[in-house]
Amino acid sequence: MRLRIIGRLWVWLTTVSALLAINPPASGAETRGIWWWTSPDHPWGSAQVIGNPTKEAELLRFMSTWKIGCIYTCFSKQAISKPELIQGWNERVHASGKSSQLLLSENTWIDPENRPNLLTTHIQRELIDFNSAAKTPQQRFDALHLDIEPHGLPGWKEMTPDARKNLLFQLRDTLREVRSYLDNHGAKEVPVFADLPVWFDQVGKPVGWASEAERDAWFADLAKSLGGISLMAYERDSARGIESGVAWEVAHFHSQVRIGLEVSVGPGKTWKSNDSLVSMIGLQESATPPRKVDIHDLVQFHDAVAVGDD
Repeated sequence: MRLRIIGRLWVWLTTVSALLAINPPASGAETRGIWWWTSPDHPWGSAQVIGNPTKEAELLRFMSTWKIGCIYTCFSKQAISKPELIQGWNERVHASGKSSQLLLSENTWIDPENRPNLLTTHIQRELIDFNSAAKTPQQRFDALHLDIEPHGLPGWKEMTPDARKNLLFQLRDTLREVRSYLDNHGAKEVPVFADLPVWFDQVGKPVGWASEAERDAWFADLAKSLGGISLMAYERDSARGIESGVAWEVAHFHSQVRIGLEVSVGPGKTWKSNDSLVSMIGLQESATPPRKVDIHDLVQFHDAVAVGDD
């Protein structure tokens, strides 16, 4: 038992040392972001951690160790019904020098018939009303993070490129309505961020852009609504592959661009080892100009790099 624990501790320390060697903290800034889902069946999902002081403190220490400063959190219905739990969590997040963003995710929200549910149920109640009821700024959310993926809808693979493009126009319109709703309901100061795959910029297939000008106009419209995007460079296991996917947005998108990497470690997966993933994080952050990295997701990352319990 003791040897097993020592072995796990050595692996963890080796990985942390590799990370710090690749990307030493310049000023103590924690610039990485991370998605955190409810994961109700996992001990480190937000549904199991929020409201548990011991787990909250441990997870905040873990995130500081790995220089994670932006937390995109999806909350369970139970947590939403007890806003004081989330207020307390936000206070502790801010006290540790991090930002707290409300994560909302549902692909069908791009349908005009479903947008009122997003706006008046979720954004109004879970963000605007929540922030308004907070007693201090530290209890509020700093931003809204939307994970709305048209390519995750049923039938996407069978659609024509033009039909897919129409869904992207619906996504654009949804994000525009979100920005307008916030502006008109007392939340102009709340920025909106969104997740995009790296291949939405490709002219022709798979999306169906008729020209570069049409594609450019779509991204320009998004930049008017968003404070930034997280480019999901998942399943790309090399710096060259990631670069080919994100280079256009990095050069042309007129809001913040972050690089999303997925924790998919092991045989047959994206990364052969934890060191491979950690090295890629460092490579992206040491690029010129430096790039901010988002990690998907907290549960997977914690399982990959933390010392587990027997």
